[in-house]
Amino acid sequence: MNLFELIQIAIGNRERLSRVLSNEEWEGIYDEAVRQAVVGVAFEGVQKLPKEQWPSQALVFRWLGISEQIKQRNQLLNKRSREITALFAEAGFKSCILKGQGNALMYPNPDSRVPGDIDIWVDGTREEINRLVRERCPDVFEQGHHIEFPVFKDVEVEVHYTPGTLLSLKCNRRFQRWCNDQREDVISLQADDENSFFVPSIEFNVAYQMAHIMIHFFIEGIGLRHFVDYYYTLMKYHTDVADAERIKTLLKDFGLLRFARGVMWVEKECLRLDNDCLIVEPDEGIGSVIMKEMLEGGNFGHYDTRFKNRRKGFLVRGMIDTYRLLKLATVFPSESMWKIFRKVENQKWKIKAKTI
Repeated sequence: MNLFELIQIAIGNRERLSRVLSNEEWEGIYDEAVRQAVVGVAFEGVQKLPKEQWPSQALVFRWLGISEQIKQRNQLLNKRSREITALFAEAGFKSCILKGQGNALMYPNPDSRVPGDIDIWVDGTREEINRLVRERCPDVFEQGHHIEFPVFKDVEVEVHYTPGTLLSLKCNRRFQRWCNDQREDVISLQADDENSFFVPSIEFNVAYQMAHIMIHFFIEGIGLRHFVDYYYTLMKYHTDVADAERIKTLLKDFGLLRFARGVMWVEKECLRLDNDCLIVEPDEGIGSVIMKEMLEGGNFGHYDTRFKNRRKGFLVRGMIDTYRLLKLATVFPSESMWKIFRKVENQKWKIKAKTI
């Protein structure tokens, strides 16, 4: 795929495209880069191409414009990340920024990553965090492992009691124990500088972000941006730590090992990840299913035309999502069944909440 080649050039794993592309092909690459939320990284690749392989000047200017918008958005989110960190520090809470802006720091050009919202993990009890959030924003929505915090008009913030949850109840208990055990090391610094925000250790991110990718894969979908994020996580992990056996044991305990094998195949196939950076043996059968879903759905599954009727009410969405999970059950039987179970439980909770 031409977009994969362009991203490989951007991250330094290829020098040029395999051939000169037509204007129509370049338009297709640009559109797919938007769908996969890697348009800024892709433009890094364009700038590294030999001049004879560049797209049209009109497309370059359009790409440059969107890349500048991405840069400005990143700078805004970095500012808001520092501010939200300082806000919790002033209230006596340690915190760190999960995913997003933390991932961007690992990119050679952090401003090239398409940003989303701010996820912050706060070292406090659910009651303490909710009290602080509701003092500023009384009418907020609490959802499982996080609570919305609309303290900024221009950036969405989710405050996490825990980094995330897994589908299997048994694996989730192990994951939560591990997160609590890691809490002191991961959220170990006080934000004493208003220009600072803290991020998890690289070893924590290798296991945690694999869980994050899998959860989004079964909930809605994942895009190429997730794999570029994880590529840089693995590159930094290999440089700083490189203890694959410990990570492999964690992935097995969390029920992530089979999925991780598929992710490694995608990383190697799409981004040319070096063998030395693989944390488990790649599996083409699993990886090809993951890559197909990524290409069909785009970032967070927003562009999946197979399920375009998902917005016609929660019952229709529930039926469509269940159908998708049943199809995935041929490859991921345990994970898909757990997700269906969780969806039924969530609907029961929502119906019960409406009747109270």
